[in-house]
Amino acid sequence: MEFSNRRKALYIAISVIASFALWYYVNSTSDVDLSLYDVPVEFLNAETALANKGFVLLDGNDTTVDLVLTMPRNIIFGFDPERLHVYANLISVNSTGSQSISYSIAYPPGISSSMISVKSPTVQTVSVRVGDLFRKNDVEIRVNLVGTVADGHAAGRVTTLPEVLEIWGQQSEVTRVSYAQVTLNIENAASTVNEQLSYELYDEDGVLIENSSIHSATNTVQVTMPVISAKDVPLTIDFLEEAGVRKESYDYALDVDKITLSGDASDLAEVSELLLGEVVLSEITEEQRISFAIPVPDGLNNLSGITQATLTIANRDVSTENYTVTNFGYDNFNDTERSVEVVTSSLNVVLRGAQGTLNAISSEDITAVADLKDVANASGTYTVPAIIRIKGEPDIGSMDVYQLTVRIQTPESGNTEEGESGAVDETAATEEAER
Repeated sequence: MEFSNRRKALYIAISVIASFALWYYVNSTSDVDLSLYDVPVEFLNAETALANKGFVLLDGNDTTVDLVLTMPRNIIFGFDPERLHVYANLISVNSTGSQSISYSIAYPPGISSSMISVKSPTVQTVSVRVGDLFRKNDVEIRVNLVGTVADGHAAGRVTTLPEVLEIWGQQSEVTRVSYAQVTLNIENAASTVNEQLSYELYDEDGVLIENSSIHSATNTVQVTMPVISAKDVPLTIDFLEEAGVRKESYDYALDVDKITLSGDASDLAEVSELLLGEVVLSEITEEQRISFAIPVPDGLNNLSGITQATLTIANRDVSTENYTVTNFGYDNFNDTERSVEVVTSSLNVVLRGAQGTLNAISSEDITAVADLKDVANASGTYTVPAIIRIKGEPDIGSMDVYQLTVRIQTPESGNTEEGESGAVDETAATEEAER
C-alpha cells in the first residue's frame, strides 16, 4: 500500500511539471507589443555627403518617432529600449526643399530583427528640409581665463587647436556668428594646462547664439596654456664712489626698478638682481639721464617686455672748496742721522665733499705730508708726492695730485746748495710746489 502511494505522488509531480512546461512554451512563444515613444532619429552623412554636395539640413535635427514593436514574450524581458537606434541616411539627397527620408531601426545587441516586426508606423519615413550650405572657415576662437595661476608662476601664451573654427549651415545663421569662446579654469595652476573644451558661439554684440543648426567639423577645442615659474627681479646700478663722493649726496631714480623673469625654477633661483651698469659719481656735475639695456640671463624670458631702463641722477650736495695749506710734515723717513726740511711754504689744494663737511673745516685743519719713500736714502733737494690729511679724517677727497719740495741733508753737508742726482734748485722747486 505504501509503495502504491509513493508511485501515485510521483505521477502527480510529473504531471504538474509537464503542464507548467507546456504552459511556459505556449506563452513564451506568443507575441506581445512594445510601445516606444519619442525615439530620436539620428541622421547619417549630414556632415559629410550632404555638406559635400553643398547642402545643409535646415530642420529635422530634433525629429523623433513613436514605434510599436511586436515580438515574442520571451524576448521582451531582455529588450533594452535605450540601446535601440533609429537612423536616417541623407546620402541620397540631391536637391533642396522638403524631403521624405526613410529610416531604419537598429535593435539592441543580441536581438535579431527577424524576430521583431514593426506594427506602427506602417510607413517608416521622416520629413526634413534641406537648404543651400553656407560656409565660414575663419571664425575666431577666444579663450576666457578664469582664476589666477599659483604664486610664483606666470601664465604663458594660450594656444588653441584648431586656431580658427570652420562652421557651416544656413546663411542667415552662419553670418550671425562673430566668434567662438571657450572657458579655461587656471585657478592655482602650477603646471601647463591642457584641456579639451566645448565652445559656444557669439554674435558681434557678445550675445550667445543658442539652439542653432550650425555645424562644425569639431564640437570641442583643445586649449593649451603653459604655466611657468616667474619672479620679480630688481634692477640695480653700481655707483662708483670715492672719498667725499657718496651716492647719499645724489638724487637718483630708475624709471623701471624691476622686471618679471620666467623660466626653469633652478635658473630663477640663481638670479637675485640684474646689474644694468656702472655710474662714476664724480663725473656727475649736473642732472643727467642715462639709459641702460636690460640684460636677460640665458635660458630665462623677460615677461615684462621692457628692454631698457633710464636712470635720472643729479648732484645734490657734493661741492669743492679751495684751501691754502701751510701745515706740512713728512712720512716714510726714519734716519736719525739726517734731517728733513719741507722747502714749500704754502700749497693751494682743492677738496671735494658734502658741502656741510667742507664748511666745517679750515686751512688749519689740513696738513700736506711729503711721502719720502722714494728718496729716503738720498740727500739733496727733491720734489715728492704729497698726501693731504685732514684733522678728524672727515669724508673729503682731493681733486688733484699734489707735490712738495723737501731738502734732505746730513750734518756734514751743511748748507749744500746742490743735492745728489735728482735734486732740484731750491728756489725753482719752491716756486713749482706753490704753483
